[in-house]
Amino acid sequence: MPGTIINYEQGELYERLKDEHGVFEYYIEILLFLAVIGYREGRVKRSDYRGDSEEGTDGEAGLTNIHSRETYRTVAAALAFQDTDNPEALVNPEEHKRVIAQYAAGGLEFAREEFGDNAGDPTDAIVNYIKSRREDDDDEEIEGELQEIVEAFDDEMMGYE
Repeated sequence: MPGTIINYEQGELYERLKDEHGVFEYYIEILLFLAVIGYREGRVKRSDYRGDSEEGTDGEAGLTNIHSRETYRTVAAALAFQDTDNPEALVNPEEHKRVIAQYAAGGLEFAREEFGDNAGDPTDAIVNYIKSRREDDDDEEIEGELQEIVEAFDDEMMGYE
């Protein structure tokens, strides 16, 4: 498999969410959360989405950390498919890396605007964001569709056997 590292834009918000306030336990969780926000809000950065090492905004994550968890792998595959409209993207690790980084960068921009500059703990702002978006969705339809996607994936399909 070509490179298994996701190069992504990481900012001060990552440190606040994980280290300072403990909203997330791992950076990979923040990366996926921001990718989902980026997709949900239609925010994707097609260029300059990998951060800048001189500015200290570059981050790296192992794709295996995503593919080793069923839910994370499903999110990556669903984002890749939605972004490309190509079924082959469902099992293409390069597409998974690209869309996670691009949507997470867009999600990071949105998160900075929405709850990144709050003084203090951003937990309440994140919870309020999730609640407000959940009210907009038809939960039964989404849960059914997501479950079907999860069940459709297995290790053989992803090339892990």
